[in-house]
Amino acid sequence: MLFNMPDYELFTVDDFLFDPYFQDWIKNPTPANEFFWEEWLAHHTDRTADLKLARQLVLSLHIEQPIVSQDQIQEDVQRMLHRIDRQETHKPFQRITRSFLSWRAVAAAVLLLTGIGGWWLNQSKHQFLSGTEPVASKQLPRRIEVKRNDTQQPVRVVLPDGSEVALSPKSSLAYPSVFADSSREVTLTGEAFFTIVKNPAHPFLVYADQIVTRVLGTSFRVRAYPEDCQLTVAVRTGKVAVYANTDHAGSHQASFMDKRVISLTPNQQVEFSKVNAEFKKMLVEKPAVVDHSLKTSDFEFDETPVGTVLQRFEQAYGIAIIYDSDLMRDCALTASLADETMNEQLAIICKGIGATYEIIDGKIVIHSTGCQ
Repeated sequence: MLFNMPDYELFTVDDFLFDPYFQDWIKNPTPANEFFWEEWLAHHTDRTADLKLARQLVLSLHIEQPIVSQDQIQEDVQRMLHRIDRQETHKPFQRITRSFLSWRAVAAAVLLLTGIGGWWLNQSKHQFLSGTEPVASKQLPRRIEVKRNDTQQPVRVVLPDGSEVALSPKSSLAYPSVFADSSREVTLTGEAFFTIVKNPAHPFLVYADQIVTRVLGTSFRVRAYPEDCQLTVAVRTGKVAVYANTDHAGSHQASFMDKRVISLTPNQQVEFSKVNAEFKKMLVEKPAVVDHSLKTSDFEFDETPVGTVLQRFEQAYGIAIIYDSDLMRDCALTASLADETMNEQLAIICKGIGATYEIIDGKIVIHSTGCQ
């Protein structure tokens, strides 16, 4: 999606016809552009007829047309305009004027209203976004499903590959009825928790505002409400990669966007500032144990070397801990950490060995002067 969109509310049919983003939606539908136009149409229902006509004109230009003389074109144009003036019940059609449409578009419109258009008008009972196209044009490869959560509770959505999504309130998810052969792509507006079926041959991509999250199989949360200044991706299990969606930005903003690919592991998250177009990696607010094979007794320590304690900590939370093992080789800990939160456990460990810690780039860094 583009970052600086034109003001489509002011567009006429011919403006839509020659708009690159509108054309791309018709010719190369993706979850992202399908979702954008469905959302736009949902808020501008009075423009449905205009978009129908513009869509059919774009499709008509794909059809191999016979050679028509300039005199015949002018005659057809006059006939079409006269017909439009008489069709008062089809007011949106009156937006087409001589000053805006090129002769090719007008010729397409003539074909639409006399031939293809007659077939299309007979099919007006069908929904505009049903995915069906004229027989003479290329069929859309797949239908786009859009799920909206207008309730106050998360809504469960099962994707075509069996992956599950807990869609938060005031959120929407767009996805194809059948995933492509090369990848699985969805578009999110709002917030959702994803549990993805592992499939290394078919990466899973979540497009959310100005970021893209790429996974093979894991569970994670994405928060990307339009009104939020920060976009967030937090991982519970597995590993994901997050990067900026430069296609969503204007050329100016894309030039200074953070170009890094951020790798996230369990209990890590990244925030993307829409103001600064920068990523910031950190730990989630409340890290959870990811290795459920550990027992309560595994967090009971009695004069245990601190290196062993920290290894157990890494195993439990899947978080990397950086420390000077040589400097801390004489440090030992006696403590019970079974009923504490991760932050409380860290505080107890550091107090017990006279150290401090800080979170840097989603990792725990322990500072110590050693133990006597």
